[in-house]
Amino acid sequence: MVVTVLAVLIVLLLLGLPVAYVLGITGTTWIMLSGNQLATIANRLFDGINSFTFLAIPFFILAGEVMNKTNITSNLIKFVNIVFGRFRGALAQANVYASLLFAGLTGAAISDVSALGSIFIPAMHEQGYKKSFAAAITATTSVVGPIIPPSIVMVMYGGITGESIGALFIGAVIPGILVGLGQSVMVGFMAKKHNYPKFDIDVTFKEFVIAFRDALVAIIMPFIIIGGILLGVFTPTEAAAVAVAYALILGFLLYRSINLRDLYDMFAKTVRTSGTLFFIIAMAKILSWIVARTNLPGILAEFLLTAGAGNPTLAFLYIIIFLLFMGTWMETGASVVLLAPIFAPIMLELGFHPIHFGVTMAITLNIGLVTPPLGVCLFAASSIADVSFESVAKEAFPYLLLLITSLILIAFFPELTLWLPRMAGLL
Repeated sequence: MVVTVLAVLIVLLLLGLPVAYVLGITGTTWIMLSGNQLATIANRLFDGINSFTFLAIPFFILAGEVMNKTNITSNLIKFVNIVFGRFRGALAQANVYASLLFAGLTGAAISDVSALGSIFIPAMHEQGYKKSFAAAITATTSVVGPIIPPSIVMVMYGGITGESIGALFIGAVIPGILVGLGQSVMVGFMAKKHNYPKFDIDVTFKEFVIAFRDALVAIIMPFIIIGGILLGVFTPTEAAAVAVAYALILGFLLYRSINLRDLYDMFAKTVRTSGTLFFIIAMAKILSWIVARTNLPGILAEFLLTAGAGNPTLAFLYIIIFLLFMGTWMETGASVVLLAPIFAPIMLELGFHPIHFGVTMAITLNIGLVTPPLGVCLFAASSIADVSFESVAKEAFPYLLLLITSLILIAFFPELTLWLPRMAGLL
C-alpha cells in the first residue's frame, strides 16, 4: 500500500498537477486503501486550517501589499544610496542593503524583486552595469526577504510543526544578516574586479537626517513586531495585525499615497494569495496525519543514520541536499507544508534543535528561488530587465555558491540561529 501511495504522489507531481491536489489525492488514496472512513478527510481538512497562528499569514500578506503601495521603497533606496554611494559598485551595494531593509517589510522574495527590481535594474544599467548582472543581484539578494522577520514561510513552519514563531523570527535574524553581509562582500569583490562605477554625493547633514527620518518609519516596523512579541505585548498573529495597522497609517496619513479605492485591490490580492496557501495547508494536513500514523519519520531517521554510518551530521547534510533539490522545482510554501511534518520529527530524533532546523529548512528552500531550472525570482528579474533567463542565471552563479556556503555555516554552527532566541528567553 505504501508503494502504491508513493507511486501516486510521484506520478501526480511529474504530471504537473497543482500541489494542493497532489496532496489531497494522495492522502485520500491512502485513507481509502487503509479502510478508514472518508469522514477522516473532512476532519483533517478542517483541523489543518483551524489555527489562530495561521491568521498571521493574510495579515502579513496585506501588510506587504500596503507597504508596496506607499513611497517606502523609494525612501529606502534614497537612504542607502546616500550611505553607500561613495563605494565602488555603489548601486549594487545599495541593492543588497535595500533588500535587507525591505525584507523587514514584506517577508516575501518575489515582492522584493518586483519592488526593488523595477527601480534598481534600470538605474544600474544607466550607470554602466550589464542588465543581466543587475537582474542577478536583484534576484539573489531577494532571498533575504523570507528569512529576516516577518517571514510568511516561518509562520507556516511554526503553525505546521507547533514551534514558537517568535523563536523562529528571532532565530532567523543573524542568519539573514549573515547572508546579506556575504553578498555585500561578494559585490565589493566583483566591483573591484570589473571596475564598477561609484559616484560622490554631496549631502548636507540636514539632508542626511531627512533621508534617515524618511527611511526610519519603514526600518522600525520589524522592530515593532519583534519587540512586541518579545515583551509579551502581543502574539505573532496580533503582531501581524499591528503591522497592517502601521502600514495603513503610513499609507493614509503620512505618505498619503493610498486611498480607499486601493484597498479593494489589496484585499482582493490578499484573499487570493491566502486562499491558495490555506488550500495547500488543509490538503497537506491529510498527508501529515498519514505520516504520523505510519511512523514514517522514525523509519526515515533510521535509514538516514544507516546511510550516514551513524553520523547525525552526515544525515543532516543528506536532508539539506534533498531540500535544495526540492527547492529547485517546487514553490517554497508548498515545500514547507509537504516536508516539514516529515523532516521536523526526524531532525528531533537525530538530536537537532527544532528552531535551528526550521530556520535552516526555510533558507535551504528559499535558495531554490534563484536556482535553475525554475528559479522564480530569476525569471521575475530577467523579465523586468528584459534579458534572457540564461544570462541572469550565469551572472547569479557566484552568488548562488555564496548562498550555499552561508547555508552550510548556518546549518553546522547552530548557535548562529539559537543564540538570540536563547538570550531572549524563548528557548
